[in-house]
Amino acid sequence: MSRSDALRTRTMRRIPMYLLLSIIALLFIGPVLWMVSGSFKSIGEILQYPPKILPEVFRWENYAQVFALQPFGRQILNSALLMVLICALTLLLAIPAGYALARVRPAGAAIFFLILLSGVFIPPEAVIIPLFRAAADIGWVDTFYPLVIFTSVLSTGPVAMFIMRQAFLTLPAEFEEAATIDGSSRIRTMVQIFLPLVRPSIASAVVFTAWFSWNQFLEPLVYLRSQAMLTVPVALTLFEDPLAGPRWNVQMAATTLSVLPVLIVFLLAQKHVVSGLTAGGLKS
Repeated sequence: MSRSDALRTRTMRRIPMYLLLSIIALLFIGPVLWMVSGSFKSIGEILQYPPKILPEVFRWENYAQVFALQPFGRQILNSALLMVLICALTLLLAIPAGYALARVRPAGAAIFFLILLSGVFIPPEAVIIPLFRAAADIGWVDTFYPLVIFTSVLSTGPVAMFIMRQAFLTLPAEFEEAATIDGSSRIRTMVQIFLPLVRPSIASAVVFTAWFSWNQFLEPLVYLRSQAMLTVPVALTLFEDPLAGPRWNVQMAATTLSVLPVLIVFLLAQKHVVSGLTAGGLKS
């Protein structure tokens, strides 16, 4: 069999797999394409049956109404600021904790690790009332303090700590021994030697934290009061006509805009994400 025939045979065998992958991809991409298409339609076109994929006339004014009906620009900045603060505090907590649990290993480290990780399995609905009462007692209602601190400590912090611990476990002990011989402190060893080696895991923790903080709905709904302080997920529920109900076309336009920041974060870090998430599988 010639090389071209072998290549053709291999391609024919892969066609069923390509078709299956195309169908699966369409299931995920289809709703996104419908959202983007609906952001340019009128409400009548969105509710039309049978539905049309492309609008008859592209209504760019839907995007203008997003900012006319609400201070949506300010709300996007609120979500972006929260995302940056939560990512920063999460890494500030997770990197030293992950390094200590993986390399220092103090007495009771395994039990302490399980206690920290147990925060992942506590649903936010179970603790939202006592946390709100605590925030109200110290005057944190309608501020970003509870969203940043509670989210970083109870939600994103444990997951990021787990990712960093698994990454630090994969590194050879010889690096640490050489640094100790040269007189390097624990902090200097962690910052100058180990952190550059676990950049993929840091990128994975950042992507997860950014995605989680950007999509939070319950916590901003509970803690925030004024419209200017709202985040994007809560603001998306407020595009309504008092007489006609939800403005679906404006909501889809706002949702399309809200996807972009997290998408940009993922595109910037995507080459590190997979290797970072799989780093812990090399060594336990």
